[in-house]
Amino acid sequence: MKPLLFVITLLFTSTVYALDHNGIIVKTGEEQNTGIDGPATDSDKDSAQVYYKRGLEKNAAKEYGQAIRDFNKAIKFDPTLGPAYMYRAYAKQQLMDYKSALADYNQALKLKLSWEEAYEAYFNKGLTLTALRNIREAMADFNTAIKLNPDYADAYYNRSVVKGRIGDYPGELEDINKVISLRPTDDNAYNSRGIVKSMMGDYTGAVTDYGKAVELNPKNSNAFFNRGVVLYEMGKYLEALNDYNMAIQVSPDPEIYNRRANVKCRLKDFRGAFDDYNQAIKMDTNNYVSYLNRGYLKYDLKDYKSAIEDYNQALKIRPDYAIAYYNRGQAKGKMNDLKGEIEDYSRAIEFKPDYENAYIERGMAKYETGDRSGGCADLNQAVKLGSDEAYNTLLEYCK
Repeated sequence: MKPLLFVITLLFTSTVYALDHNGIIVKTGEEQNTGIDGPATDSDKDSAQVYYKRGLEKNAAKEYGQAIRDFNKAIKFDPTLGPAYMYRAYAKQQLMDYKSALADYNQALKLKLSWEEAYEAYFNKGLTLTALRNIREAMADFNTAIKLNPDYADAYYNRSVVKGRIGDYPGELEDINKVISLRPTDDNAYNSRGIVKSMMGDYTGAVTDYGKAVELNPKNSNAFFNRGVVLYEMGKYLEALNDYNMAIQVSPDPEIYNRRANVKCRLKDFRGAFDDYNQAIKMDTNNYVSYLNRGYLKYDLKDYKSAIEDYNQALKIRPDYAIAYYNRGQAKGKMNDLKGEIEDYSRAIEFKPDYENAYIERGMAKYETGDRSGGCADLNQAVKLGSDEAYNTLLEYCK
């Protein structure tokens, strides 16, 4: 009932051009129309440098709108000043104006750039394309950045992220290995490799990498959290509990409380689990998973009415939450509300057409209402979906 959810932290760090997804979209004013006829004079180029340097200062101060205006003026005086396009693109990235940033990177790459500026331009263009979900072209730009600078750890790291998005876990692992060879003390790289290994089913290797991450940085909350997730899946609940405790100590987060509550349920610490679910909901009132899990705990404790209230809240936040309909249907069944039970299973199937258990439970509920034909049809559908349980039930009730 409690699906495995890995938290993958994408870290675009180490270079000044790293993507920051915070901020708001604003109009950037003047773009690349320079308004200059003919080549820039020496005086124009001097003026361009003044505005260019002031734009760099504004970027450093995170005054991105003002930085863009200064870079606009620098480009107006000298349309061949490639770095001005690059840094204007960076400012636009901070404001999530990705399409305009992409145009600036393309323009910068047509102009004279140093070796460092060139590979960084391709790298940051790749980041921009990733934000625009253009994975194929982003991969090509990371490849070019790496070709220009084979020791560019950030490019390997972000290429690994792109590979992970398309399910190329072996390729993702290869790139993360390269990052670690270049930056052997990078705790986030070990955390990322742990995530990749866990996705590939290598839980033991993942635990080892998470351990290395927290050894390098005892305040790496993500590594503690992710190791806790894997240890939970391995059935090592006390060890998982310890990791969630450490993650909360370093950086309290509603999802960590939710996960720790799940562990406490396994350890029969129901009061502690309630406290953690409550804390998760207090920190994030839209945390529908915590409502679902708290409802599931109440169901196990036979408090069906209160469980339904939590499922209602989860569905209020996420109306297409199939498992919440299914769980609410089970609780209604315990309260002899067969009509409501069948309606909830039907809603679960509506949002998840291959929901085997929902077909089974709806079939049995229909059977109880006297609808033998409808019940057997649902059981037969569950069998078609591959349910052995439904097959055995079908033989028993629908001979």
